Amino acid sequence: MANVEMTRKEREKLMHKDAILNASVRLFSDKGFHNVSMQDIAEESEFAVGTLYNFFQSKEQLFTELMNNCADKIYNTLWPILESNLRQDEKLRTFVRAYAKFAEDNIEFIRLYISEYGTLTLILPHDGHAEKIKAVIDAKISDIIKSGIKNNIFRPVDTEIITLALLSTIRSFIFESSKEFNKAKVEQGLKKIEQLFVDTLLIPENRSNG
Repeated sequence: MANVEMTRKEREKLMHKDAILNASVRLFSDKGFHNVSMQDIAEESEFAVGTLYNFFQSKEQLFTELMNNCADKIYNTLWPILESNLRQDEKLRTFVRAYAKFAEDNIEFIRLYISEYGTLTLILPHDGHAEKIKAVIDAKISDIIKSGIKNNIFRPVDTEIITLALLSTIRSFIFESSKEFNKAKVEQGLKKIEQLFVDTLLIPENRSNG
């Protein structure tokens, strides 16, 4: 299927939308969602308030767009790893390590998410898109662990529990690390999480010295 090229007007519209989103995440992260107005966002992005409302009906809708964009980035970063031809243990190792780059590239939004939610329970209006992506990734991790058990790579474990434990540990670690983000420390921490879970899952004869 041939790629459909955007017109100049469409490209400009997309650039304007991105500029508004980038300005809003900076302000929300710095001041908090409830302390930022659409006027503030307009001034930060150097657009008229009316222009903002051409893209977003409300500040809440803008936040939902930010959250969905972040979820899409997670999916686009992690899904190719989970669908790759790597052996199950290497998929999990690569999956865990990939969070370091993702966190570095999206640190402002992660801080915003934590400041507004505090927990994983959603407070602000949302359309469910981010939760669907989370559910898809969680289910895929569970399937990879099941496949590893079936192929005698992993020890027989409670797949539901180990999946929940692994993903909760990664997410909690990233959230905690975002307060004073240090890429090297995050990479070291993720390496320890990788070893804790993957090395423990592996049947001894499948372990390598690397």
